[in-house]
Amino acid sequence: MLRMWEFLLEATCCRSLVIIYNGACLLQIGVAAESSTDAGNAMVVDAAKVMNGTLYQGVKKSGAQNYLANLSLYPGRSELPFLPSNTQAVILQPLGDKGFIIIGGDTIRGFTSSDQAWITLISEKLDSTISKLEANIPLPIQDRFPS
Repeated sequence: MLRMWEFLLEATCCRSLVIIYNGACLLQIGVAAESSTDAGNAMVVDAAKVMNGTLYQGVKKSGAQNYLANLSLYPGRSELPFLPSNTQAVILQPLGDKGFIIIGGDTIRGFTSSDQAWITLISEKLDSTISKLEANIPLPIQDRFPS
């Protein structure tokens, strides 16, 4: 997962990455909104709240990537409070049928069609890897929420 982050950071306008899988936040890396209750620390991703939101439900229903090229135009922005306020674009990428990836960028329409295609391919590999790990070793997750 960290390798994916490095590639995204170097090759795209990505500045934030969140992976939610099987009802839990597996990874939150990059720039994040500051916690309102714990100054100086990142806002924690509430996986259950995100998964109950319209953005995730839309991605789950379609099974396809959703690219919000100009985030300020979407009312669903409020469902992603853990992203920094200056996030300009977001890709919501399904991760199999158990999760999804949230990729925040610092540029309006900053993700190219090649970036989007590459993210789709990487997510398929990541889903396969996580599924294999999950089958053999329970993932060390602090909080689990129903899918």
